[in-house]
Amino acid sequence: MKKDEFNKKFRDYAQTLSPKPEESSLIGKIYKSFEDFLGINNCLQIGSYPRFTSITPVHDLDILYILGYWNENNHDSSTILERLNTQIKERYKNPTDYEIKVIPQTHSVTISYSEDNSEIFSVDIVPAYIFSKNDFNEDTYKVPEVIREKRGKNRNEYYRKLIQENNQMGWISSDPRGYIKVASNTDETTKGEFRKTVKIIKKWNNNLDDKDNNLKLKSFHLEQIITNFFQKNNNIEIFDVIFDFFIKLPETLDNPNQIKDRANNDKFIDDYLSDFTEEQKAKIKQARDGFLIKLERLKESDSIEELLEIEFYQRQPIIKPTEEFLFDRETKTFIDREILFKIDGQVEPVEGFSSGWLTETPQLQKGLTQGPGKTRKIRFSIRQGKELTDEYRWKVKNSNTCDQPRGEITLNQTKNNPESTEYSGNHYVECYAIKNNTCIAKSKVPIKIL
Repeated sequence: MKKDEFNKKFRDYAQTLSPKPEESSLIGKIYKSFEDFLGINNCLQIGSYPRFTSITPVHDLDILYILGYWNENNHDSSTILERLNTQIKERYKNPTDYEIKVIPQTHSVTISYSEDNSEIFSVDIVPAYIFSKNDFNEDTYKVPEVIREKRGKNRNEYYRKLIQENNQMGWISSDPRGYIKVASNTDETTKGEFRKTVKIIKKWNNNLDDKDNNLKLKSFHLEQIITNFFQKNNNIEIFDVIFDFFIKLPETLDNPNQIKDRANNDKFIDDYLSDFTEEQKAKIKQARDGFLIKLERLKESDSIEELLEIEFYQRQPIIKPTEEFLFDRETKTFIDREILFKIDGQVEPVEGFSSGWLTETPQLQKGLTQGPGKTRKIRFSIRQGKELTDEYRWKVKNSNTCDQPRGEITLNQTKNNPESTEYSGNHYVECYAIKNNTCIAKSKVPIKIL
């Protein structure tokens, strides 16, 4: 497909990811109930929903409960949360038909809305104090710290120790209004490309989590990566950002602590990547390869839904070099269907065996016998489209079941010229016409060696 066709498919699909009207209605009803309960001037929606980057289904909402101005000597988070928990249990009016459960957390109070013991929606109320002003002259806040590095028994032990030592949870600076403003400005200057791109990347990430919940990346982190792409070039299109995001994903995984928190210059929103094991990173990179392989091969009849489904592609590392793809060279694939381009393989004559062009000789299409000493030869060449460009790339891919699966990409001819019939199996040779680092046409020939 051409680039504008890719962009249209992505934009159309992004529209389907926006929260449904019934979800927006429920969120509006619940948020108003907390404005009525806590005071309209004391509530602030935070998270992806007010940044317009959330995707359906929306399961939760985060609300800051603004208590006043920060006082360094008066910030007992446990007392505040205990009081808030009691007030919600005693006085909050549930605007829905769902059953609610109020659950105190270490940094917030969670209200769970459920039906038949199944949670439908939840709200996190986070206490906050006005602390300072950001670069947009809007309020920043102090909020209870979320302990990231402690999990399971370790986290419970950490909290138990705090209580025993009569210590309190720490408070950190937070700038939700700044992030909302940046998202709004970026979306406006890109005419909606920003939010559509974020939604697509988040959908892929959610699919990754569904496939293996040990692999999910933080959606807020991914949103900031996309923000950086658009801030560097607000004329860039949705395909370019999605392509660049996946191209740079291995580098992203291997280099944490790159994106500073707006409110805490000594903190990084991507610091959690340091916790990833090499096995986890390798698995995410395989999912990334699976996406980019499908993107290279995407046809007009293929859906973006299918493209975003997770496929872990493991390159064959047995014999170096391992398999290569055009995206390894950051080469994009925009096929022009009007371009006529065809390659073929000429099987050289051997007495007693069929020879000729692979695509035109019926006996060879059924399968090519290896011949005496497995030395039959095939010369691959361009039969139509020789004058398209000055650069042609060739790929020979053997079956993964043979000793040399290959998959290298070479310039202007196959690595071996001619190629031989050394390995049985279902193989293929593919050629790419490259212009300005873009594949504008490609042709593929399957080879079955008996």
